[in-house]
Amino acid sequence: MSSKKLKVIALIPPPDEVVDVPLAQDFAACESELGLALPADFKQLLSTYGKGSFLDYLFAYPLAGSDMSLQKNKLLREGHSAARAKSPENYPYPLYPEPGGLLLWGGTYDGHSLCWLTSGAPDEWPVVVWHQRDSNYHLFRRGALAFIIDWLEGALPPHALPAPPPGAGWFESARRLREAYMYLDGGLGNFRDRVRLLHQAFGPVQARGSCTGEGDYDHEEHFSTAQNWRITYSEWPRGRLIRIAFPPGEESAARAAVMSVYPKLGHTLRHVQTAQGRHVWTD
Repeated sequence: MSSKKLKVIALIPPPDEVVDVPLAQDFAACESELGLALPADFKQLLSTYGKGSFLDYLFAYPLAGSDMSLQKNKLLREGHSAARAKSPENYPYPLYPEPGGLLLWGGTYDGHSLCWLTSGAPDEWPVVVWHQRDSNYHLFRRGALAFIIDWLEGALPPHALPAPPPGAGWFESARRLREAYMYLDGGLGNFRDRVRLLHQAFGPVQARGSCTGEGDYDHEEHFSTAQNWRITYSEWPRGRLIRIAFPPGEESAARAAVMSVYPKLGHTLRHVQTAQGRHVWTD
């Protein structure tokens, strides 16, 4: 077992039930399709954790489905072809399957694309964090596993990826979940008062980490409920947000619970939407 694998396991123990663990033939089939060998540390990552996410934020693409595929990366290149032709300065790296191009291996729920720069030996490929919305790139001369370790330890520059909450550490295997984002105004007391009320309303809860930004109104709290719903409560200068993630069959219960909670915090409701921006729960 490599030292990097031992370190990431020490920081984040693998889940009790690992899902979608690739077999040797799965790696071989993926490499054959891509025409590239995959880095050994990435294989260790998927073999140890399977499909899921670190801290409800960072994830590696599984081999199953279309995530780590030739077609997905071709579509990525084709989708940027017009923009590259118009503003080539925004694309300092080639895109796979161009020689040495960026190849997707993971991402974050903030929309960062985690890529390898596929030049040289696979085990020496550096990681590039690409935020496609604003054409920002950050190059790290390390592999995927070392990159994740640095992120977990808060060693990455904050402009590359937001640091995780201090002392937080978990990996959650993939589940089929729906998400609802409740945008709110107002509120009783301060942030910690409202978090306490939320914990009481949804209790018992399990803390999943918190973080504080640079401003007076820039806080975030993560926790899970006895039903294993995942909840994030955020405060920022323009308002408040409750994000709740739940299995599809529990939407009615999740909706009833969160709709009964926000008035207890002194909030008024703006709207509720999905991650894709579609308004829901309007009746």
